[in-house]
Amino acid sequence: MNEIFVFLILSAMVTTGYLKTMCKRCWSLDSTECGTEKDAECDGTKCMMLSEYFNISNVIYNTVKKTCATDIMCDNCFSVSTNHGFKLRSSGECREGDNSNAELEYKEQCHDKMPLNNFMCPSCYVNTSTDGCKSNGMVLCRGNELECLKYRSLVQLSDGKEVPMSIQACITEGGCKIGLGVVVGAKQLEAIEMTCTPAIPVVPARKKPKQLQAKLDLMLGL
Repeated sequence: MNEIFVFLILSAMVTTGYLKTMCKRCWSLDSTECGTEKDAECDGTKCMMLSEYFNISNVIYNTVKKTCATDIMCDNCFSVSTNHGFKLRSSGECREGDNSNAELEYKEQCHDKMPLNNFMCPSCYVNTSTDGCKSNGMVLCRGNELECLKYRSLVQLSDGKEVPMSIQACITEGGCKIGLGVVVGAKQLEAIEMTCTPAIPVVPARKKPKQLQAKLDLMLGL
């Protein structure tokens, strides 16, 4: 009985933000290693490290960030995939206790190791306009990418370059609710559109009529 009472008290302390944890804090743009680390007092009991891989037009940006834990990113992956020069992977790793993220290192836990999931989305990317882009092919979704994204914004990259971009892509389920706050290596300057719709199932080959198969092959560029 006493154990249940203690558990309820601790749970209430966490939900009210009374419990505090000391975490390491750093933010290193275009790097896989933290520079100077500082101490941060965080609500709750967990600390986190975000490892990000950003491929834009074959230019790769890596970013690491140690900070207070965000539950939705704990041991989770936020990803956006196209066939047209835009790929984003952000991995979150969380640990319990004071300074529990001190020894965490950059991890590629969701960089192209995600299996295909039998869904697909329209795919396009332009880095010259926020007016939108027209898809002329489909991208096969991976892992937990179960939604199709339409995105338009002026974005500042980690090297300071400002890029007006329009994207259609696969995105992690719930990506529009998560938002791009988990993208730690880029900053939205003028957000115009971010909408998500359910991804399109890929019809198994044995069930595809010949006309549908030919159309799908054409969309995928096969």
